Amino acid sequence: NKQRINLTLPYDQLTPLSKYLYDSSFYHTATQQNEFVYATFNYKSDTFSIEAYLCQSLNLEGKKWPVIFYNRGGTGNYGKLTHEIFPYFYELAKEGFMVVGTNYRFVDEYGKYDELGGIDVEDVIQLVKIVKSWSQIDTTNMFMIGVSRGGLMTYSTARKLDFNAISVLSGVSNSAKQYEYRPIFLNGWDDLSEDQNYLGLANVLPDFKGKKQQYLLDRSPTEWADELKSPTLILHSRQDGFVPVSQALLMAQALAAADASYQLKIYNKKSHALPSWAFDSIEEITDWFK
Repeated sequence: NKQRINLTLPYDQLTPLSKYLYDSSFYHTATQQNEFVYATFNYKSDTFSIEAYLCQSLNLEGKKWPVIFYNRGGTGNYGKLTHEIFPYFYELAKEGFMVVGTNYRFVDEYGKYDELGGIDVEDVIQLVKIVKSWSQIDTTNMFMIGVSRGGLMTYSTARKLDFNAISVLSGVSNSAKQYEYRPIFLNGWDDLSEDQNYLGLANVLPDFKGKKQQYLLDRSPTEWADELKSPTLILHSRQDGFVPVSQALLMAQALAAADASYQLKIYNKKSHALPSWAFDSIEEITDWFK
């Protein structure tokens, strides 16, 4: 049920996040390119119909395509994927990949109930299984990227499925320490628009008080790094104000202790998504995958 998408919105009407990820020149290039198709499609995970985003070559004949799965950051409707993610997908796709991402189930009317690495991980797993069934996919070359909260989603998925390699940008790796730093994710907030407010994990997960330790353990890859088999590239800014660089350092330490294959790169310039106009993030990621 793929629906092809054309990017027609003027750059000055894009959201601030999109303008942060790419400049007007690259956006123009992404809207005018004629090698790749942008599309959305829906797939089923449990009882939910979930929207996915796809950037694929116009010419799929005679080649099996390696795939990058992209896990978004944000909470609920805050940071959810829209058509404005396609230029970022194009930046990855033109390096020789098909790129697919999902919004998870906790968007729209369900946004305030986001489990932040709970049952929503199943939505990523189901997407991977569906894409693997496509005839044009090279199932021996599958990769995953996660940004911020998407880093936790990436670690959690790689705990259950095998990938050739994964990469995490500005990612959460230890929820207990992250929520000490930003308890708002436990308690929620009500100072944004109604569709972007969030109840908080303590008000979403059943018996949070009694099961808090287990809930945080499940969301702390540093505690089960030995279960991750995919070579891992960690990129982070030393001056990240949303997810502190200690999250990257703790994960690298845990992977080292597990004798896992990993690489860590810390940037000195302030950022929380490491966009390629200011960093060599795309180059580092695609080189790691290749």
